[in-house]
Amino acid sequence: MDYLPHFLKHYNIDLQPTNSELIDTESAKDILYPGAHIATSNPYEHFHHGIIHDSNAPEISIIHFWGPEKTHGRIQITTLPIFLAGGIDLVGKRKRHLYLVNYENDTPERREETLKIAEDMLEKADEIAYDLATSNCEHFACLCRTGQWKSEQVERIKNLLIIKALEIYEKIKNADEKNRHNIASLVNSIPTNALSVEEKFLYDQFCQELE
Repeated sequence: MDYLPHFLKHYNIDLQPTNSELIDTESAKDILYPGAHIATSNPYEHFHHGIIHDSNAPEISIIHFWGPEKTHGRIQITTLPIFLAGGIDLVGKRKRHLYLVNYENDTPERREETLKIAEDMLEKADEIAYDLATSNCEHFACLCRTGQWKSEQVERIKNLLIIKALEIYEKIKNADEKNRHNIASLVNSIPTNALSVEEKFLYDQFCQELE
C-alpha cells in the first residue's frame, strides 16, 4: 500500500506548488517556455517537478531528477508524455495533471539562467545523489529557478508528521519496506532542535520503529 496518498487524503493535504496554475496539455506549446518550472500530479499524490528544456521540439523536452527506483534517481532529460505518465512504461496507461509554477519579477534573462543551471546540473548528473527528503526533483527545480535548494511539499509533509505523529505512528506499523524507508527519510530530515519534548519523544519512537 502507498501510504502517502492515504495520508494526504485522510488529512486533506494539498501539495500543489504555491503560485502554480493548472494548464491544458493541448495548449502546452503555447504556454510553456525554456526554463519554465513545471510540476505534475493527480489529487492526493506527490508532485513531480522539472524544468522545460525545449518547448518547440516535436515532443516538449524536460530536465528532471528522476529514476524508476527513487534510490537510483538521477538528473536526466525526458519528454512531456513520459513526464506526465511517470515513466515510459506508463505512457498511454496513466496521465497526470500539468501545472506551471509562476514567479514574480520573471524576465527572459531569468528563464535563460534557469535553463543554463539545469543544463549544467545535467552534465554533473553522476555527482548528485537522490534522496526523497533532502535531494529530490523539487529541490532540483527550485534551485534552477530560484537559487534555493528547497522542497515545499517535503516541508508540508514534515509538518503533518509532527502534528499528527502519534496517529501516523499507529498507521505505519505494518507499512511495507519501501514505504517505511520513504517515511523514515522524511522523519529523519526533521530538525530535532525545533521539536518540543513531546514531539521529540514521538520522533524517537518513529525512528526506532522504522529502523
